Amino acid sequence: MNVPGASLARWLRASIFEVSGLHAHQRERLDGSCAVILTYHRVLPIDEAARLWVEPGMYVTPETFARHLGWLQKSFRVLPLSEVVDHLTQNRPLPKGACSITFDDGWRDNFVYAFPALRQHNLSAAVFVVIDRVGTPGAFWPDELSRSLSPLASDARAEIARQFGLPSRVDVPASLLSHFKALRQDEREGALEQLRKMAPGSVLPAERELLDWDEIDLMAASGIEFESHGLSHAILTGVDLADAEVELRDSRTALLEHGLGRSGVFAYPSGAFNDALARLVLTCGYRAAVTTVPGLARCLDQPTAYSRIGVHDDISRTRAEFHRRVPGDTTPPV
Repeated sequence: MNVPGASLARWLRASIFEVSGLHAHQRERLDGSCAVILTYHRVLPIDEAARLWVEPGMYVTPETFARHLGWLQKSFRVLPLSEVVDHLTQNRPLPKGACSITFDDGWRDNFVYAFPALRQHNLSAAVFVVIDRVGTPGAFWPDELSRSLSPLASDARAEIARQFGLPSRVDVPASLLSHFKALRQDEREGALEQLRKMAPGSVLPAERELLDWDEIDLMAASGIEFESHGLSHAILTGVDLADAEVELRDSRTALLEHGLGRSGVFAYPSGAFNDALARLVLTCGYRAAVTTVPGLARCLDQPTAYSRIGVHDDISRTRAEFHRRVPGDTTPPV
């Protein structure tokens, strides 16, 4: 048995799930009342992901992504996100097996690796971009955190965790990431500055890791949809509502000025939202928003809180693992 790089236990569970017929039973739930909205971030070769200290949960390899597209074409009805949202918001039946592909953040590797694969399979996708970061060098603060901690020995990581009042016998990068996400924007800036002093981080060239407008235009001309992920990637639950409104309105305006963002769909940075933000999304001219809450997007759901299913390489390399995950709801089949 050859399951390269995959957990044998996870692969066995996924295989049993598929062979037993549970997967087919779960797929029957895509009966026209709901859709699978997949969330990807980065598409990178393993050596490139390692060089950039990209967290495993943030990428799929080009080979894995190509396999996903093949499986999706065979087992699902892949539609543009705008079409899926049309059906959901108007409570109109979807095609059975409806699925849409989305990418968060607007990474340049979406152009380099994902875009050619999507064209080869004649499939569309939607990319949620961070407007102020289009064409700029570097990545985002979670990447800085990862790159600061990754080269350190375990005892050095443990000491940093203690300095931030966190348990030291845990997955320190994951623990710090959760801690930093929970902070308000101004508090996070202070914590990041403290981290920079404690862990200078890996030395990487100031290369551009995010899409620029020329790449966006080329992708859009081939049917890729572009929607807003905010102005700065600020976690909106950590800023005042007035600042959140600027993030929402100005990012939408910038996209519309480029002839993009016409579907009016927003993706909450880090998936963080609340009732006030959900109302503000509509006030700012959007018709829908997507979250990181795992599950299927249903016609009767709140339009500013559609669920998605996150996919990354560690949990989806094999067909059995992919089918165990997609479609995947928060409740088991009955």
